[in-house]
Amino acid sequence: MEHTDSKSSLERIAALEMQLSEYQQIELQLRESEEKYRQLFDSSRDALMTITSPSWKYTEANKAALQLFGVASIEEFTALGPWDVSPQQQPDGRSSAEKAQEMIAIAIQEGSNAFEWEHQRLDGKVFTSDVLLTRLELDGQILVQATVRDISERKQNEEKLKLFRTLLDRSSDAIEILEPLTMRFLDVNETECKTLGYTKEEILSMSVFDIDPQLDTDSTNELYQLLQNKENVQIERLHRRKDGSFFPVEVNLARVEHDKTYILGIARDITERKIAEQSLRESEEKFHSITVSAQDAILMMNDEGNISYWNEAAERMFGYSENEIMGWPLHEMLAPERFLEAHHKAFDHFKKTGEGAAVGKTLELVALKKDNTEFPIELSLSAVMSNGRWNAIGIIRDITERKKMEFELKQNEEMMIAQSKQAAMGDMIAMIAHQWRQPLAIMGMEINNLIMSISFDDEITTDNLLKLSESLNKQLHQLSETIDNFRNFFMPSQSRVQITMEEVLENTLNIIGASCENNTIALTIQNTSKSSLFINKSSLIQVLLNILGNAKDMLLVNEIKNAAITVTVSETDETISISVCDNAGGIPECIFDKIGQPYFTTKKDLNGTGLGVYISRIIIEKHLFGTFRWYNKDGGACFEVTLKIKP
Repeated sequence: MEHTDSKSSLERIAALEMQLSEYQQIELQLRESEEKYRQLFDSSRDALMTITSPSWKYTEANKAALQLFGVASIEEFTALGPWDVSPQQQPDGRSSAEKAQEMIAIAIQEGSNAFEWEHQRLDGKVFTSDVLLTRLELDGQILVQATVRDISERKQNEEKLKLFRTLLDRSSDAIEILEPLTMRFLDVNETECKTLGYTKEEILSMSVFDIDPQLDTDSTNELYQLLQNKENVQIERLHRRKDGSFFPVEVNLARVEHDKTYILGIARDITERKIAEQSLRESEEKFHSITVSAQDAILMMNDEGNISYWNEAAERMFGYSENEIMGWPLHEMLAPERFLEAHHKAFDHFKKTGEGAAVGKTLELVALKKDNTEFPIELSLSAVMSNGRWNAIGIIRDITERKKMEFELKQNEEMMIAQSKQAAMGDMIAMIAHQWRQPLAIMGMEINNLIMSISFDDEITTDNLLKLSESLNKQLHQLSETIDNFRNFFMPSQSRVQITMEEVLENTLNIIGASCENNTIALTIQNTSKSSLFINKSSLIQVLLNILGNAKDMLLVNEIKNAAITVTVSETDETISISVCDNAGGIPECIFDKIGQPYFTTKKDLNGTGLGVYISRIIIEKHLFGTFRWYNKDGGACFEVTLKIKP
């Protein structure tokens, strides 16, 4: 009995010892596990932290966590919660504190929760992180381990990659990445899809051979060999869209080494360029046809002043063949020597700006032929920018015949003006007779008075004789002045003088004033002009006499009562205007446009030549460089001359 009890006790002791040994082993393993966990916890490059309820503040943190959040010690860190190392709001606008509680609750319920989170260091710097919350249970207490990894750099790279992809897709060129051996598409941008009319999925199941039927294996191998030796290769191909239509492209190919070899292709639709090139060719052909058949010389000067284009008309005009003249200095070859200095001074400015005194204008100049003879030309010059440099294009017309005709016309006009003066001589003599009648009458009366005094034996004193001589001298001066005006009017000299309108009117009225007075025509002068004109006085007087004479004749023919002529002179800053208006009834509407035409007259009964107004217009427009017009006003006709004060 005692032996049995003793044996049972020994067995119990042995069992206890074994159990104790097992507990000791478990405890040892647990300590080793805890030490391993602590070692892993502390050495992890990710920030590791634990949080516990009910405050859900941090209870543990490794060195990586302290460094990540900029916390000096574990004691300082365990006083914080997740919301203390987060900005007030997350990117979705929710409160960080509220959302953190929600994330923790999900982790406890589901065992773990992974998400992105905006954290904030204690120095205020915000960064994006990946967070993994894992539920743990220790000694019956639930806690949550947080693993945090800073992904700011990754997010920046993702944004850059996203931007790069956006730029790639929005490129106006089609971009493709190809597998070198099969030429299959590995990636394409949106432009490639839009250009070809396929979806991206469809294109990625295709190869280049599907959109370029003319491309074969030999051509592909040849291109690949070229890419082995060159950075890139540029070719022009015809690509086929999904709808079967073809369009021209310019393709730049480049070999790219990454994890393996790729081919980068950039294809540009050059349909518009091809159309433009075709239009340019057609335009050049038209230009060539036009310039070859043109009667005017067409030539071009480059930015060095040398001839770069020379048509057949230029060959005929100047005597140089295209081979002889091309590349030679234009002005040295075609301009008289006296003009070269001015050209050299102006050419540097033209090279820089494309501007010049002759650019954009049509000018009459003198040119030089191959045999050194000079001839007149009309030059139309324009500036053209080509390859960033200013060039000049000139269209030249030989105006030798025109100048000859102009000279003959001028001679004829001058002859007509002279003839019109001669034709007016009869009227002028009649006007002089009118002008002389009054002074001669006065002189006769004074002489008669002297004769009567002598016959009546009246005393003739020295004073009487002095007064008589003064009166006679005054009348003789008036007669002499009339003769001078008459002589000056018919003198052929065309010299210009500085003269005021007051002087012009005085000379004019000295010829025609008495004629108007004797015909009971009221002649009124209204002159507000103070400036002088540098003109041919005789020519302007001729015009005024013509206009005043016509007005006087129409007043007499129409038997106008209270006949009147008003001469008004006014001026602006730049011009002086002289208008002569009558009250003879005006110009009939049916003949208004015929006035001023040669040989048209309204005074056939008065033997009018029909040249008065015509000659007046020529004198004003071509000799005095003014304007001449006529119009009806207040029951009469007005003729108006406008001259520049400084022509």
